[in-house]
Amino acid sequence: LPQLLLHSGLFPTSPSQPRIAVSVDLLGFYRALFQCSCDSVNALASALKSHYERRGFWMIT
Repeated sequence: LPQLLLHSGLFPTSPSQPRIAVSVDLLGFYRALFQCSCDSVNALASALKSHYERRGFWMIT
């Protein structure tokens, strides 16, 4: 399954039984953001949270 995800442009979050995958393009965007911002992790997390909340998905912690 991980190889199939990679061929589809997705990076698995687990090597054996991934339940979530991240777009390789998003990882490239994160890298560019990291190079420009010292707070890139917080900026990306906040942007993704807002993005998904607007679409009706809520983070449960």
